[in-house]
Amino acid sequence: MSKKTNPNVAIVFDDLTEFFVMQDAINDMQKSKIPVDIIVPYDSGYNGLAEHTIKKIKELGYSPINDAPKNRVYQVLLTPYPQLDIVKRLSFIYHIRYPYGAATTKPNPVFLPSWKLDYDAILSFNTNEAKFLTAYGAECFTLPYWNYYSFKKDPSKKPKKTLLILPTFGSSSSCVDGFTKSNIDSIKKHFHIIAKAHHATHFNPDEKQSFDKLKAIADEFYDSDTQVASLFKKADLVLSDNSGAIFEAICTETPVVLFTKTPNEKHLGPIDTLQYNLIQNKIIPIASTPRDLLPVLLSAQSYAKKQISAKKELFLPVKKDSVHQFTILIDSYLNKTPDTDYRKYLHDLMLKERDSYIQQINSLENSILRQQEENEKLKTIIDKQNQSIQDIYNSTSWKITRPLRNSIKFLKRKEKNE
Repeated sequence: MSKKTNPNVAIVFDDLTEFFVMQDAINDMQKSKIPVDIIVPYDSGYNGLAEHTIKKIKELGYSPINDAPKNRVYQVLLTPYPQLDIVKRLSFIYHIRYPYGAATTKPNPVFLPSWKLDYDAILSFNTNEAKFLTAYGAECFTLPYWNYYSFKKDPSKKPKKTLLILPTFGSSSSCVDGFTKSNIDSIKKHFHIIAKAHHATHFNPDEKQSFDKLKAIADEFYDSDTQVASLFKKADLVLSDNSGAIFEAICTETPVVLFTKTPNEKHLGPIDTLQYNLIQNKIIPIASTPRDLLPVLLSAQSYAKKQISAKKELFLPVKKDSVHQFTILIDSYLNKTPDTDYRKYLHDLMLKERDSYIQQINSLENSILRQQEENEKLKTIIDKQNQSIQDIYNSTSWKITRPLRNSIKFLKRKEKNE
């Protein structure tokens, strides 16, 4: 295992959810004498989210930084997606995508070239993604999802089953819409409801209404500071919409139900969303109206065996040393020599060509904009001149001198005829 004194690995986080997914990996790298810089940039995410994330990570005993260190070139940079502004300020050799959940529910945009083409390697927790992401030329690795290695359900007996609500945010979020005045009491007769807000709902002012409604529904409410794994221990059943929490539930063998009218909203061409495929194969039950919600919740246990089978197909078995597989993989990149890594050379060549085309397109677009601006200026001048001519035509002097002009025209014609 490589031994470094200065961090040669940087990992970027936008929020605590990403950090909790990778926390064990950071611990294992540090245990293996691989120092890591944890970076939470202030210029990404929602207002106040970065400051809050840094504060919480510090409370857990880590030392995050908020910008690119000067004069440091990382051998490995780990990010959840490449569009972060901090990437432009960091110097690095290998760019690797880390997964921030068991699986994505949004092929569009997560599988688009703009989200994947920049990576030298793509890490995934599920076998589904690795089948086709090699199309972008990156090395793709499927790793066991180590977060739930020692996971055990809380054996405490409860008077009612516990329903855990885990919505996403924005237009794809619909969980809370399943609860109305007409069904909330009957649902609560059967279930003790706990809920956790998505970090975007927590910090985005535009999501306040959803945040407040979720809080009002819940008997126990948790914000984004809480690790979701601790809530799965309590849960007998999970309700979600188009959130990646669907697959976290499957990993913990907690039956999951969806409430949404658009399970395939974020498909990418022929690539359907994973949750839509599981619904079509009758592995996940779905409700699309509040009236249907309670019956579907009560039927959830009958889908448990199918969901356990889906877990075995989608995810690799988790062992005690699963997280160390990640460290071994990162160490292999720390020992790579870019000068003799021909895959890296060709990948960089492709990115340079792409960037060159983008620059040319941007230059052409700027030229077109400048020409349009010049055209607008010329049009303004012509319009002013036309207006001046029109003003002359409409003037009193022009009207008074009309007989004189007509006489001059007559004399000129006469002179020409003679």
